[in-house]
Amino acid sequence: MENWSQKITATIRQELEGVKDGDLRFFRIAEYLRMVKRVDEFSADCTQCQAYQKSVEQQVETIGNAIRHTGKDRRNYDKHIDELARHMKKEHGFFPPFYYTYSLSFFYTLGGGAVGFLLSLLFPAIDRWFFLIPGIVLGLIAGQLVGGRKDARIRAQNKIL
Repeated sequence: MENWSQKITATIRQELEGVKDGDLRFFRIAEYLRMVKRVDEFSADCTQCQAYQKSVEQQVETIGNAIRHTGKDRRNYDKHIDELARHMKKEHGFFPPFYYTYSLSFFYTLGGGAVGFLLSLLFPAIDRWFFLIPGIVLGLIAGQLVGGRKDARIRAQNKIL
């Protein structure tokens, strides 16, 4: 089955010859090529991946136009890569880089701010910012540490999109 993904990858690289590196990064081409390889790997067991093989083959025909010009092809490419990433995340356990670091930092920061706010209500004689700001900072640091640890586990398992 590796032949299918190699053929698609070669076709995509040929279609995108001469495109700036910045555009290739912006349109997540390296991530897309990794997902094409994974679709090929999982297509034996996953019916959705078999369906994505067909949609990848259709997308390859218009990917050069999608990257170079705005319009319908670019919108279709954006939808396609988002659907593919969502499937890989939900069904096969792949995550974007720093997924947990970003998401847990956000939620822990909110939680730390809420705890700081509640402490400031419990001690009204002390300035309100005295508890609020350290709560936010500690929540952010805790989110970075816990999320970083989870992201390191994902990287070690080679489960990055």
